[in-house]
Amino acid sequence: MKALRRDNRKSRTATGAMLGCLAIGALGMSFAFFLHVHRATGSHAGQAAAQGHILPGLTLVNGQPAGSGLIVTSLASDGQARRLGLAVGDNIVQIDGQASRSLDQATAYLLHHSRSSVRLALRHEGTMRKVTFDLSDDSK
Repeated sequence: MKALRRDNRKSRTATGAMLGCLAIGALGMSFAFFLHVHRATGSHAGQAAAQGHILPGLTLVNGQPAGSGLIVTSLASDGQARRLGLAVGDNIVQIDGQASRSLDQATAYLLHHSRSSVRLALRHEGTMRKVTFDLSDDSK
């Protein structure tokens, strides 16, 4: 009878240890999955944050060093930006008189902007100039 109890205790201990190992393994797998998903979505979020389409017909990135404005990286061939004389490499330093320090800041400003146009101050081939950009221009 004592031998049977001892075997039963050993069996319960082994079963408990096995269940503990399985639980830790499942937790580890869940964490690994979370890291994989977080890294994948983080890289997409980083790409979206690094390049913005906040004005119709052009793509912008943060200038370097940080806080030095927004750099035009592409223009729609038939878009308003090209008609206004903007070019790839232009540096937008102000939007409506406010310094354009980052895409995040410019996006936040434009989301709360109620007028149909903005005044852009930009550095084009070393020369400062200002243009009025129509936000409702559908030609992109």
